[in-house]
Amino acid sequence: MSKKNQNGVVRYDGGLIQRQKIRAALTELNTLDESDQRITDLLQRYIEDDKVPGYSAKTTKGLSRATINRIRLADDEELSAIRRPTMALLYTFLCHCPELKSSLLDETVRVHSAHELAPLLENLQRSMGATDGPLNNQKMKSLEGIYYLYRKAWTSPKSPTYVRCILRFEWVGDALFYFEEQKFFDSVAKLPVNETDEGLVLPFGMNVVLLGKGQKKDLLKFFSFHDFTPYPDGHQHVYSMNGNFIAVYSKGPHPGYRAFAQRIDLEELGGKPETTFYADGELSEEILQHLED
Repeated sequence: MSKKNQNGVVRYDGGLIQRQKIRAALTELNTLDESDQRITDLLQRYIEDDKVPGYSAKTTKGLSRATINRIRLADDEELSAIRRPTMALLYTFLCHCPELKSSLLDETVRVHSAHELAPLLENLQRSMGATDGPLNNQKMKSLEGIYYLYRKAWTSPKSPTYVRCILRFEWVGDALFYFEEQKFFDSVAKLPVNETDEGLVLPFGMNVVLLGKGQKKDLLKFFSFHDFTPYPDGHQHVYSMNGNFIAVYSKGPHPGYRAFAQRIDLEELGGKPETTFYADGELSEEILQHLED
């Protein structure tokens, strides 16, 4: 069984035993007619697609065919002298590449993504995921893009005030992650807000759950979307969705509110998307009907 860290991700410890396992895996693959060049090419493709956990395409370079060949043919002394980062990358890749069925492959791995929250998403799906679809990670690709997210303004909870945030969905590897930006001035509470939250996107039965955290303060945020137009299928873009959200910050209380998101086209917008605060009577009736009980 491959060693894993506390987040469930296969980890490399740099010891001779794991180096020998890499060599053994490469030897196995060679006997299965998997050439060193194919392994090199697959590794490069996985890096470019951000599918090697912990290795971002922006900062990671692949390995040459000669390096793969040298590791496969090395004796123990030569094996121990190979750079740790090289071996760690190759070890992680072989543990997460189902196209290369060696003894290192961990078939229980579901999320192939370099995003820092991918281990958490994988663990949630394995431990708490819905067992009866129909949504899955691949279908979440329908959400990729930028939305305006409308919801109650938490800064003035006792007034009929609302805020329009910017919600971005980013496809990294084979999973979806989100960022929420809000920068506005609450003219009722006389309070400026400038926050960015980020989190993971979890398909759950017929629903989509967003679980996120604040980047600059202890803030936990939970969204659940249940109504989509059109329904996510992994191919068509979702243009709007309805749901609910709750944010946990400071002492509380922590009430839940409605949320409505609408896809935006940057070319049609003709500029950079902006967050907006709406005082009483300023939000359109069309949007308001999605947010009222």
